[in-house]
Amino acid sequence: MDGKTKRIAAIVAAYNEAGNIHRVLESLTRYPGFDQVIVVDDGSDDGTSAVATTYPIRLIRHAENQGKGRAMATGAAATDADILFFCDADMYGIDAPMLEGILAAVREGKSEMVIAMRNWRMYYVGSIVSVIPMLGGQRALTRGLWEKVPSIYKERFMIEIALNFYARYWGNGFLYRVCPDLRQVPKERKFGLWRGFARRMIMFGEVFLAQARLQLLNVPQTMKAGRVALRNIVAAAAGAVIGSVIIFASYAGPVSFVREVFAKELAEDPDAPLVQFLLYLGSNVGVDLIALFGVMLVALNLFVVLINLKDLRLLAYRPAKVVRVG
Repeated sequence: MDGKTKRIAAIVAAYNEAGNIHRVLESLTRYPGFDQVIVVDDGSDDGTSAVATTYPIRLIRHAENQGKGRAMATGAAATDADILFFCDADMYGIDAPMLEGILAAVREGKSEMVIAMRNWRMYYVGSIVSVIPMLGGQRALTRGLWEKVPSIYKERFMIEIALNFYARYWGNGFLYRVCPDLRQVPKERKFGLWRGFARRMIMFGEVFLAQARLQLLNVPQTMKAGRVALRNIVAAAAGAVIGSVIIFASYAGPVSFVREVFAKELAEDPDAPLVQFLLYLGSNVGVDLIALFGVMLVALNLFVVLINLKDLRLLAYRPAKVVRVG
């Protein structure tokens, strides 16, 4: 089956997104490359389904909220498409050239997965906690990669980190594409500062626990895994250094520090969620708590070093030879 004949389905998992979902559906339903667009209403009580059904989509409803991972799994099970494009319901700024750029490498067999990143420089912050890299709800992937991920990881926010892990360790890796016009409604705006902050912390916690479990239980015994472990250790060491910088910045002036470091991102997108989150912390959290945050980052990255040390021995791994006898 060549790239032109592969079927592609767009899947939008939505929970209480009545005020936002129209923008993403406007873009997805206009793009001619999708064979179908599926919306999974994950137990919303705000009219999300009513808005979704004004567009030419297939709607599936969960009676109760089950979390992002299960909603994505429901959408994937409802189609036999060869390529799955997952998209968050609170995104905007999506257009046909952007979608084509994300889908092309997967459709042509150049990669198993492509992740759309809002701004790559912002994701340098991923090295602060190296177990939370490359999180992005907008991604195109093969059905084969989706099926490699065990169902235990298709829960809530674990799914994205699990897709990254299985693409890296059990597949051919993944690509990312920077999409500067891509925008997302921050959690703090949708739910209020404290509820949004709490939801973000829950998400980070779930991602961290999933990554720890994956690293401890699901790393294959291959030389490739040893090379990935080495890269993880280097990234974690850099993250520990950045944690130390945060400790210093907490006493030097956290708000001015964030504004200086992310000046370009703020100029391009004043509502950039990660930057606004950091500014919120700098403005509303005491210096001692920010310093404690830096200490926690150092500790978390040291933990990453420890769980990856066991896999360094795989750098010497040599697969057994298959020899014909008789």
